Amino acid sequence: MARRSSPPAAGIAALEAELARLRDSERMYRFSAQLSARLVWAANSEGRLTFLDYPFVALTGMSQQAGLDSGWYGVVHPDDRESTEALWRHSLSTGETYLADFRVRRADGAWRMTRSRAIAVRGEDGAVRCWYGTTEDVHDQEQAERARRDVETRYRLAVQATDDAVWDYDIIHDSIEWSDNAGAIFGAGGAPGGRTTIAWWEERLHPEDKEAAAGSLGRAIGGSDSRWSASYRFRREDGSYADILDRGFIIRAADGAALRAVGAMSDLTEQHRTESEMRRMQAELIHVSRLSAMGTMASTLAHELNQPLAALSNFISGTRRLAEKPEVPREVLSEALEGAEAAAQRAGEILRRLRTLVSRGTVAMVVDHLPQLIEEACVLAFIDSQALGVRHRLELDRAASWVRADRIQIQQVIINLVRNAVEAMEHCAEREVVISSRASEADMVEISVADTGAGIAEGAMESLFSQFMTTKAGGMGIGLPISRTIVEAHGGKIWAENRDGGGAVFRFTLPRARRRNAKPGL
Repeated sequence: MARRSSPPAAGIAALEAELARLRDSERMYRFSAQLSARLVWAANSEGRLTFLDYPFVALTGMSQQAGLDSGWYGVVHPDDRESTEALWRHSLSTGETYLADFRVRRADGAWRMTRSRAIAVRGEDGAVRCWYGTTEDVHDQEQAERARRDVETRYRLAVQATDDAVWDYDIIHDSIEWSDNAGAIFGAGGAPGGRTTIAWWEERLHPEDKEAAAGSLGRAIGGSDSRWSASYRFRREDGSYADILDRGFIIRAADGAALRAVGAMSDLTEQHRTESEMRRMQAELIHVSRLSAMGTMASTLAHELNQPLAALSNFISGTRRLAEKPEVPREVLSEALEGAEAAAQRAGEILRRLRTLVSRGTVAMVVDHLPQLIEEACVLAFIDSQALGVRHRLELDRAASWVRADRIQIQQVIINLVRNAVEAMEHCAEREVVISSRASEADMVEISVADTGAGIAEGAMESLFSQFMTTKAGGMGIGLPISRTIVEAHGGKIWAENRDGGGAVFRFTLPRARRRNAKPGL
């Protein structure tokens, strides 16, 4: 018998090296699969599973043997089986890459979303020999994606609900992305493609607002601010300007450098137009109120003007007769002419203040001398005080002499309150009105008009400043509401209360001011 020769030592070493390489490759493959959290599987050309990696057992609780062939369908969610099988059959018939998302029952009974991929391995003749695939858990990824879509949906709905143009400014790449409804402010084609540059925004700022608006944004980005806001006019596509309130948040890197800014532009054009119209109508109502007050005082004014005019006529007539007598001293003529001059000045003063009060002037709050303002108002407010037996006195605080006010409107308030006080004392034996002023808290001055009438009924106190509410037979019920409107427009408040011992007192406040032309420190 012939002896069998042993393999050469070199051949054995090469074989062992190849086996070691294969073991290392297999080990690397398993580590890679575990690190990627993917389940590896294989199927024959008919689509029946021939190999399942061991993690299948840990994932599903089903044995490897039970999962082979078509057994793996047992862990697929019943609602997903039909679509999953249809995709797998399509890939088997066409040889196209298989890709399907479906839910798999884990060993603990929980359903998790998975994604399965497989490619066909073809022979030299092009026919499919087998399939290699992977399956991975994408449940957390799907949940995160669904949450992201929900957030985006809520964001879009919120933007549409606010009618604001929301912007996202990428400072590094100089790109601004606008929300879909930005066209409502810009006009058709105003923001092409939904993206612009900062230069596009700056170019549409009103020339008078450009330096302030663009400058403030630049300073906020270049500084350390986290918020920015500005009001400006912004040109639409039709050439008109929208009144804009713009607010944003600045997102910074760890070193403080600005990366992005996100904000919203609010179109206040219609709101400003409505407010302007309301102010115009309010001014009309205030003017009508003044005319109404003057109408009720017409007869009294005629009486008061008649007195100085009659005195003027008498002084002039008497002076003429005295001048015809040569023996009359010049001093007597001078006294008569001075009397005529004083009567003419009084009539002129009454007419001047009446004309000023009923004129339709522009509302202008300026620093004004409160005692003088009150005294001028009293000329008309107490024009018939002697005939009615009403006394009045002023108690003015020298420390509260200067206020910020529109003189004519505040005089109207004082006249309204004084006339109400006089009418409230019509049937009272004691008739006195006291107008006082004093410095109050928070840089305000308080003015009060007190009377000795019957006071305010308890049930009427709450509705006292309501429109068309009146306790007078011929009253319109707009005097006190107009007074409240004027006072609140000045930043003050007005209220009423009953006095101890009888009568009522109306109080209102005005902003306190420094004396005009006062030196610093005074």
